Amino acid sequence: MYNKIEQGLRVSTQFLIFMAALSWGISVASAAEWRLSTSYQPDSEAHAGSLDFAERVKAKSNGRIDIKIYPTNQLGDWTEVYEQVMSGAVEMTMGAVPSTFDKRLAIDSFPYAVTDYAEAAKAYAPGGYMYEIVDDIVAGQGVKILSTWALGMGGGAFTKAVPEPQNPDASQKMKIRVWPGGVTHRALMERFGFSVTMVPWDEVYTALQTGVMDGVIGGNPELTVTHFKDITKMYIQYNDHFENHYIMMNKALWNSLSAEDRGAVQDAAVEVMNARFPVAEESDNAYMQQLRDAGIEVVTLNSEQAAKFAAVARRDVWPTIKEEIGDELYQRLNKELGLQ
Repeated sequence: MYNKIEQGLRVSTQFLIFMAALSWGISVASAAEWRLSTSYQPDSEAHAGSLDFAERVKAKSNGRIDIKIYPTNQLGDWTEVYEQVMSGAVEMTMGAVPSTFDKRLAIDSFPYAVTDYAEAAKAYAPGGYMYEIVDDIVAGQGVKILSTWALGMGGGAFTKAVPEPQNPDASQKMKIRVWPGGVTHRALMERFGFSVTMVPWDEVYTALQTGVMDGVIGGNPELTVTHFKDITKMYIQYNDHFENHYIMMNKALWNSLSAEDRGAVQDAAVEVMNARFPVAEESDNAYMQQLRDAGIEVVTLNSEQAAKFAAVARRDVWPTIKEEIGDELYQRLNKELGLQ
């Protein structure tokens, strides 16, 4: 009798082990595998942030969501990838939002909308006016914003010295690149004395190296170190815009998730954002020091000079580019900044 009971227990135990293993196998087999595309170099802080996000999502979802990172535009230029996220061909991206599909998104990089890190943290975090504006627009494009990644304040990298880098009224007689669709910065840099050209991101290095253009605007100190340090002679910290990127995913995919998995993805994104914002200024300073250590002249603006650049942009450039974002958003921007 005892042997029969023991045998029965062994069979039951083996059955439970089998079922557990089968269940585990099904769970692993059905784990969602997502792609997240970025333009970041593997040695950049932003790339490390994308890896951190993926690890947090995997842990919080108990392995149900496995995100693979594709850096350095492996899946296409950032504007191309954004379109793929809109359609669902690529699940996620971490980067800027292009104004290609809605010119109102030019507000995300509107020159001198913010001028320092404290203003940026307030505007670009969830609940901030800039975050709300961008989130509302991209939702209509089939994209869900999860959080932001603060790269830092914007500046310009140049392959030769700018004649009068601290004077917004000088005629610099140099050609500078702005991103395709970057109408706001085209007007800004023309006002600051440059001739402007629009070049796709994957052609920028070669264009700088061969002298097709003399500089590039739209980045920050880290981007200059990771992409252009070997060909940069001068870096100017204009603080012309806040280089803010977003962790984004296809909205239909987001809607298809369970409440638990939505929470895992959202919480991971917010945690990564909260860890980054407090160190953005420190990061900018550290990368500017790397540029100095490499023999590159780094130009910063004191408070009076910075205020003059901002005043010139708001007085002379904003009225010429306000149609990019429309009157409603333009009035809101002025109201948020207390300029009305």
